[in-house]
Amino acid sequence: MKDLIIIGAGGLGRKVFVCLKRLNQGNLRWNIKGFIDDDLNSLDNVRCDLKIIGSIKDYQPKPNDVFVLAMSNPDAKEKMADMFLERGAVFETIVSPDVLLGDYVEIGLGSIVMTPYNIESGAKIGKFVTILGSTLALDGQIGDYSTTTGFANLTNANIGKKVFVGSHAVILEGLNIGDESSVGVGSIVMKDVNPGTKVFGNPAREYK
Repeated sequence: MKDLIIIGAGGLGRKVFVCLKRLNQGNLRWNIKGFIDDDLNSLDNVRCDLKIIGSIKDYQPKPNDVFVLAMSNPDAKEKMADMFLERGAVFETIVSPDVLLGDYVEIGLGSIVMTPYNIESGAKIGKFVTILGSTLALDGQIGDYSTTTGFANLTNANIGKKVFVGSHAVILEGLNIGDESSVGVGSIVMKDVNPGTKVFGNPAREYK
């Protein structure tokens, strides 16, 4: 049995821990060892059954370790993934038991899918993607390191790399969301979003 370590002891890390405990029920897959976080006091005054066992900057993967990357910021995820892969870390891909998963769905290394909504057939999800409470329709795509948050309706859009989609956003079918862009909370995206831009509103418009 592998020792599992969660990178990041913030809110997402705690949500991931609950998901991992559920996955372990009845089919023990991991020894959930603890969090690592550079803020060693981040769980002070927080009720949590799992402890911080070390700092991110100092932790060296051990032969029996596997990791889950519990960070939502796309840039931070990419840097952290690269850092730990260079240290020889092995990452798990986590899919919540609540997910309604279609046929022929592809999910990349290190991704976390925690949603009671549909990930429909033919969807392609890159590596280190975080999907929180979002729906992805038939053949939709999400690029590496992207994050989508609660109640976002991604339809079958082609979402690029390192994209952040805020909660309750809706992206109309067939649109392209460029790399390193972001979609604000509650936005209705009705046309393609250029790489590196931020959009917000109904209809969504670019803002600086």
